[in-house]
Amino acid sequence: MSESVVTGADAVAAALEELGVDIVFGITGAGNLAICDAIYRRGATRLIFVHHEQAALMAAQGLARTTGRLGVALVTTGGGSTNALTGIVGAQMDSVPLLVLSGNESSIHTSTDNELRIWGVQGFDSRQVFAPVTKAAHRARNADQIRDLVVNSARTALEARAGAVTIDIPMDLQRKPLSTTLAGSPAVPVLDLGSSVDYGDVLDSSLDRLTAALRRSMRPVLLLGNGLRNGMDRPEIRSLVADIGIPTLLSWSAIDLLDSSHAMNFGRSGIYGDRYSNMIVQNADLVIAIGSRLAIPQLSYDPADFARDAQVFVVDVDGKELEKFVGDRWVRVQADAAQFLEQFAKLGPVAADIDTWVRKCEQLRTDFPRRAQTIEAIPAAQRDQFVNSYDVVYEISDQAGSDDIFVTDMGTGLLSGFYGLDVNEDQRLVTSLGLGEMGYGLPAAVGAQFAHPEARVVCLNADGGMMLNLQELQTVAHHKLPIKLVVFSNDGYLMIKHSQRNLFDGRYVGSDLDSGVSCPDFSKLADTFGFSYVGLSEQGDISAKVAEFLATDGPVLLEVFMHPEQLFIPRVGTLKGENGTLISPPLEDMIPLVSEAELSAAMSGALHPESTRIRSVPGVLPVQGGKS
Repeated sequence: MSESVVTGADAVAAALEELGVDIVFGITGAGNLAICDAIYRRGATRLIFVHHEQAALMAAQGLARTTGRLGVALVTTGGGSTNALTGIVGAQMDSVPLLVLSGNESSIHTSTDNELRIWGVQGFDSRQVFAPVTKAAHRARNADQIRDLVVNSARTALEARAGAVTIDIPMDLQRKPLSTTLAGSPAVPVLDLGSSVDYGDVLDSSLDRLTAALRRSMRPVLLLGNGLRNGMDRPEIRSLVADIGIPTLLSWSAIDLLDSSHAMNFGRSGIYGDRYSNMIVQNADLVIAIGSRLAIPQLSYDPADFARDAQVFVVDVDGKELEKFVGDRWVRVQADAAQFLEQFAKLGPVAADIDTWVRKCEQLRTDFPRRAQTIEAIPAAQRDQFVNSYDVVYEISDQAGSDDIFVTDMGTGLLSGFYGLDVNEDQRLVTSLGLGEMGYGLPAAVGAQFAHPEARVVCLNADGGMMLNLQELQTVAHHKLPIKLVVFSNDGYLMIKHSQRNLFDGRYVGSDLDSGVSCPDFSKLADTFGFSYVGLSEQGDISAKVAEFLATDGPVLLEVFMHPEQLFIPRVGTLKGENGTLISPPLEDMIPLVSEAELSAAMSGALHPESTRIRSVPGVLPVQGGKS
C-alpha cells in the first residue's frame, strides 16, 4: 500500500495521536499488522511489544493506574484476543481506564448474522465475549468512522465510572482507503474526565442529611476509596481531609491518597487491615464512605456487622453498587466522589466536639502499632532461621525514595506490601485488587516504568506468581528497564497452603513442591535475563541487603527466602465449624487474638458475643503470645 494512501489503520494511529497516547502495549499478529505498521510509520506513538497479550493489558494498566491517563493495548485476532480477557476483566473490576484494540478477520466473516463457530482462519466473535465485562464493546463497520470510534471509546473508558472499552477492527477495514482526509488535530491528552453528570440536587440533599448526622455524632469516621482518583489530585484530597478534620481510614486501593504521616490518617481497615483501624471503624457511630464499593475485603464477611452501631453514608457514582446496601442505617448517595468530598469540606465545622474521639483513635494506634502485629508471623523458635516478609517490606519502605512506585503481585507481595508500606509524598502503590490475578505484578511494573522512566519502580512478587508471566523478564531485559524486583520464595502458593491447612485438615494439593508445584532457581533466572541478583536468607541481613538491592543500577532481583508457611497477620480469621460451615470473628477481632480484656478496653466494653465464644474454645484460633 502506498504511503500516500490514508487507510483505516491510519485513522487508528491518528486518533491515538489526537488523544495524546504516547505508548501502546501489544503483540504483532496477522490481524493487527496494518495498525502496527500505521503507528510505526506515523511515529507519534511508541509501540512496546511484550511476550503475552495478558501482559500487554496489565502493562497498560500499570501506566493508567500510575498516571491517570488512558491505557491502550493492541492485540490480534484468535488467541491474541482471548489472551487479553484477563487484563480486560481486571481493569473493569478496578475502574481502570483501558482501551483495547483488536484485529479480526475481514468484514465478510464478521457480519452480525454469522453464526459459524469459527470465522475465517482464527476469528471468532470477540465483541460478544468482551461485551459482558466491559463498559462497551464495539466492532468497526466503516473505515471512515474509525477515527471517531476510537476517540469516543477513549472518552467512554475515562468517564466515571472508568473501565475497559474494546474495539474490534476487521482486517479489510484496516487496509481500506478512507474517502475523507484525516484532519491534523493537535494532540490534546485526555486525562481522567470524572463525571459529566451534574449531581447538584443529590449533593444538596445528601449533604443536608450528613450535616444533621454529624451534629449528632460523637465518633465519626471518614473512609476513602479508589473512586476519588477521578477528577481530584492527591494534594487536594490531603488538604480537604485536613479541613474536614475527621479520623480517616483508607481502603487498600486508596492507601496512597493520604500520606502515612497525615494527621487524620488512621490506617487501612479490612480483613487484612490494621488492627487499630478495624477497632476504630467498629467503634464509630457514623461512617462516611466516599468512592469505595465496600467489598467483602473491606466489610468482612457479615455486612450487617460492619460498623454495627453506626449510620453509614455510601457515596458511589455507580448506582448498581449502592443496591447492595439494604436497611435504614445505610444512606445511599449516587454522586461523583470527588464532587462530594469537595462539597463536604465546604460545610465547615458542623461535627460535634470529637476531641475525645480523636484521642481514642490515637490511643488505639499507640496500643496496637502496625509493625508490632506481625512479629508472630513466624513461630518464635524459627525466627532466626527464616526471613519475615513483613520486615523486608518495612525496610524497603524506610529506605525508599520520595517518588518510588510500588507495584505488587498477589500473595505475599500483596499482603506484606499493602500492609507494610508507609506511603508518603509522591509515592504510589498499585495492584489488581478486584480480580486478584497472579502474574499481574511484573507486567504492571513494566507499564509503570515506561510511564515514569525517571522513577524507581519496585515490584513485590512471589515465586508462585512469578511463573504466570515469567516471560516478561525478557521485556525488562530488552528495554534495560531498571525495575527492582523482589521475589519472596515460599515454596509455591502460600495463601492456598493456609486455606488448605485451616479448612481442609492440612492436606496440601497443588500448592507446594511435594504436592506438585515447583519453582526454578531464581539466581539462575536472574543471570539468564541479565538481572543483578541479591539473595536474602538471614533476618539480620535485611537492612544491608535491601540497601544493596535499591542501590544497584539496572534491573535487579532480590530473592527473599522466607518461612514456607509464614502467617499473614493480622487478619480476620476463618475457621470451619462442626457442620462444615465457615465461622469468622467480627472485624475488630483479628488473629492472633488479643486478650479479652484488651479487646474489651479497645471496644469500650462493647464486646461482640462471638469474641467471647471463640475464646472459650482452646486452640481454635491463634492467640497473641501463644502458639501459631
